[in-house]
Amino acid sequence: MKLHQEEINIPNSYEYINKFLEDKNLIIASNRGPIEFFYGDNNEIGMKIGAGGIVPTLLPFMEKTGGTWVASAMNEADIEMASRFPENRIPVPLEEPKLNVQLIVLDKEKYYEFYNSFHNPFLWFIYHYLWNLTYTPEIDDNAHQAWQSYQYVNKRFADEIIEEVNLSDKEPLIMLQDTHLQTCPLYIRKKFDDIFLSQFIHIPWPQPDYFSIYPRYIEKAIIEGLLSNDHLGFHIKRFVTNFLMTCEKYADEVDYKNNIVHYDGRKIFVKNYPISVDAGKLNEFAKSDEVLKHEQYVNKIKGNNFLIYRTERTDPSKNIIRGFKAYDLFFQKHPEFKEKVTFFITGVTTRENVKEYQDYKINVNNIIHEVNEKYSTAEWKPIVPHFDAEYSLVTAAFKNYDCLLINSINDGMNIVPKEGSIVNENNGVLIISETTGAYDELKENSININALDISETADAIYRAVTMKHDERKERLNRLKKTICEYDVYKWMGEQFSDIQKLF
Repeated sequence: MKLHQEEINIPNSYEYINKFLEDKNLIIASNRGPIEFFYGDNNEIGMKIGAGGIVPTLLPFMEKTGGTWVASAMNEADIEMASRFPENRIPVPLEEPKLNVQLIVLDKEKYYEFYNSFHNPFLWFIYHYLWNLTYTPEIDDNAHQAWQSYQYVNKRFADEIIEEVNLSDKEPLIMLQDTHLQTCPLYIRKKFDDIFLSQFIHIPWPQPDYFSIYPRYIEKAIIEGLLSNDHLGFHIKRFVTNFLMTCEKYADEVDYKNNIVHYDGRKIFVKNYPISVDAGKLNEFAKSDEVLKHEQYVNKIKGNNFLIYRTERTDPSKNIIRGFKAYDLFFQKHPEFKEKVTFFITGVTTRENVKEYQDYKINVNNIIHEVNEKYSTAEWKPIVPHFDAEYSLVTAAFKNYDCLLINSINDGMNIVPKEGSIVNENNGVLIISETTGAYDELKENSININALDISETADAIYRAVTMKHDERKERLNRLKKTICEYDVYKWMGEQFSDIQKLF
């Protein structure tokens, strides 16, 4: 069966998806769930939206279609809340449930090794090409032990998913999310030979030579796990090609024309689906009181200046330091813009238990301090940082930036340029690196850069600052049109259209 994107009439309604799912038991699984619990006043447990990157995309969809979302319990409040419900299945919301959240309580030491010793500092660095291979990584006994904990978590997820399958008479449709669960499909396949499994990888897939950094037995286990699915999704075509090439040493045959891997007597269909956003929901939130309140703060930072903005996790793949070095170089080349341009950064401090991330956060703070020391005046700071910002502040900044800088070294997609472009009301210019996942879709109406080229990035900032109003307006309007034409519902609808053909 051929699944070429141009041949598919992509449904753009929940009616289609609901009709397809009405006789299915939909199970989504990811490391982080759609909600997270916390202790508030008087030790009462409150609930908030989960911190996982896929949550804003999938949660609105699940609220309308229903089903069960399987995830790890992330803290003590999660564990306590889960214990109040049979089988740790929490109805969400509690008053008028729209879905169930099945929280898995994992051994703390094994989860720590899975997440902070294997996935984040090792796997993440392979998939984003971040290792300096002359010196790193050093694969020692601790790394091999961390892999065993990765397998433990994947096996526990498989066990819980199998239980969810057995709870319903409906035909199961299992959609696994991302690289935390790459060996989970094999455990499920061993239990149910004819079950339909789909998995989406939300980060880049590296070329085979870089993937081979893994010890051979780990590489083999990951590929065999992923090839236990029936359907695999990636964000862009390059990742699909890289994955197909990686499969060659294990597959019976790789069909590059139709993106099919023949393995163990089955066909695995692989395709790219560029994840997007809910434009209507973003624009609605942008008008909310909490966003309007934060706009006062953003406008105070901006003043009469040209506002450059970026928002990210303090992750080495985001390339924050080169972005600020380029900003420094921009002032060296064009000193007439001192006190006329301000750079506002918001973000989230991430993975603080991993040394590489600790070191990177320190270096980010150092470059901010250096640039501010170099150029600040009594009335102006060239860089204004605000880490651990809530999303309402991020949205307020999205609405008011003059330039959005995205210079990632590698990204699965990075929906920030889509979110920002949709809600921006200031004819904001987008600067984006060619290695950001969203680049392929947005490149015709953005200023495009090499993520490693500080000089080119400095020149791109100058181009953005000096761009005429009409050109800025035309570019932003075309960006909005592109994003709205392939929104999050098209992203999900296309996957379900393909899954229906394969089911």
